[in-house]
Amino acid sequence: MKLHEITFHRRFSVNLYRNLRLPMGEMCFYKNWVDDARGDPYPLLLRSGDVSENLFFGRYSVGASDKGGIRRLLGSFFPWNTYELTLDKMRRDASVGFYLQGDAGNLSVMLTKKELTVMCDEFTKSYSVLVIRNSVFSLTFRTGGITLYLNGARIADISLKMMNAYREEAVFTRATVSLQAEFQGEGSLTLSDVRWYLCGGISHADIKPIRYEDGTPMMENGRVFLTVSSRLEEQMYQSVISWNPTLCDFRMEGAIFYDCGDGFWCSDVAASIIFDRNGGRWLVWMTAFSHGHILGRGVCSSDPRYGINVINVRLMDAAKEGDARSAFVGFAGDEDPDLLYLDGEWHLTVCRPEPNTGFHYYHFVSDAPFDGFSCVDRTPTGEKTGGMFVKTEDGYVFVCGSDFHTRARYDVYPINDFSTFENLHCDYDDGGFRGWGTVMLLPVGGKRRYVWITFDRQNASPYNWSYGNLYVFDSDYLN
Repeated sequence: MKLHEITFHRRFSVNLYRNLRLPMGEMCFYKNWVDDARGDPYPLLLRSGDVSENLFFGRYSVGASDKGGIRRLLGSFFPWNTYELTLDKMRRDASVGFYLQGDAGNLSVMLTKKELTVMCDEFTKSYSVLVIRNSVFSLTFRTGGITLYLNGARIADISLKMMNAYREEAVFTRATVSLQAEFQGEGSLTLSDVRWYLCGGISHADIKPIRYEDGTPMMENGRVFLTVSSRLEEQMYQSVISWNPTLCDFRMEGAIFYDCGDGFWCSDVAASIIFDRNGGRWLVWMTAFSHGHILGRGVCSSDPRYGINVINVRLMDAAKEGDARSAFVGFAGDEDPDLLYLDGEWHLTVCRPEPNTGFHYYHFVSDAPFDGFSCVDRTPTGEKTGGMFVKTEDGYVFVCGSDFHTRARYDVYPINDFSTFENLHCDYDDGGFRGWGTVMLLPVGGKRRYVWITFDRQNASPYNWSYGNLYVFDSDYLN
């Protein structure tokens, strides 16, 4: 049965709002490192006034009889971490929070019972809050700013120039984050938890499986691996999640950042990642939104599915005036690449904007995965997105989202002819527009079926790209 002849059945939809995370560190309260001199896990950086500390039954308490403060090192800084504390109780003139210190500037974020205050060289502002027992406060760093949460609710998102400076590798690797408590008079506070992690975001989009060179999705222990744009309150980054495709079971496995040659880590997204078994290497094409919205490519020497990885990428040569749109150069607006090796040739598709007609997919072929490509085809209609080469029972097709103005339209093209297409069909569609054509033929015991995962464009914040919800569809089982 051809892909466009299948009626896909909606199995579930889900919004993984801030419930995916990678652990990056924690402050442990079960050993008395305050009084025991045989270890120093959280070095004392600052103490003023008559401040006392106590560790008891997994709780860390700090108090003072008059004005004073204390600061203890948590660890090195990472520019996309979330730092979180659970405040059991707070009395009188106490405040607690986090302190970032580094060459790009210092930042203090402090919480009292009624106020949350952010202080740095370029910004000082307070926000009214209400702290109750067992309140959870989170500080999320992002590209170009920070976001503040209290008990799961967003308090503020703040853009800060210094956070762009902290993307430089030579700067953020020398910076530190500390836990800080301050007292304007008599007061005390007790913490039951301090940890930091990479948060998987408030919405997810741009889903694509990590595959072998022939387009076969990579599976291990019954799980497929997907690159996903983790959308934050503002900005985003490239995460890797694993998924048992028979369940609603998603795990965050890693995150990928890029160095485009200037020493700054970039949180670019929409990657196509291939493990080339012939060459024994990981090949990456990505969209360098941070550097002119053109494409970049690179090789990853370690397994990019796990942990934090940074990939050196080489950007495409920028298009010059007079270059044809079919030329293998970088036009501003290029995005959503996809790579495949078939019949001795590398195939690359690029979603490219054209004046007045919107986004088209251009199909290039070459003897090499990164260079020497020539254009062989182009979709005739505009507004494409999220295209992927799909390996089916009947050969290969190219599936992409389409149309700003038509609900849930997905086009299926023969791999060797972009002039004609059919559409995917489902019983209950995603309700959105310009989703991704992420269809995978996967084993299920002694049978197989097609699984299709896509997303809508419902925003989770005022940020224009803070979408979407995930949707999973299945074909009937195939013998």
